[in-house]
Amino acid sequence: MHESPPRPGTMDGPGPLSALERKVLTALLRGEGEALSALRAQLAAASILSRTHSGVGFMTRLAVPDSAAVIGPGAVPQLRPVRAQHPQLAEPAEFVLQLREGRLASLEAFCFAGGWPTDGDGFRWVD
Repeated sequence: MHESPPRPGTMDGPGPLSALERKVLTALLRGEGEALSALRAQLAAASILSRTHSGVGFMTRLAVPDSAAVIGPGAVPQLRPVRAQHPQLAEPAEFVLQLREGRLASLEAFCFAGGWPTDGDGFRWVD
């Protein structure tokens, strides 16, 4: 049976990160350095405040506990978007991580053509 995608404008949360969100955030935070290590530690404790579906992607607002180490403004790493192909998409989707005051703040996902896939397991990274 094929699951239908969430309607645009619907929200869910708070709750745990989805498997796709964890996979994407892990890919976005790969690399070496103290700042990335601190952000990975934040990810380990993170949950979602809300997830809003747009029909062509989603915006997930992240909650990081106050006890998690914050990175200073001079230590913020350059975070590049991650692109991923999916069998249901004609072009790769893009995932963008935003930080606020040294903490993980939000993950935005969007596709450039068509609607957002119903199956998050089909994404494969484009390097």
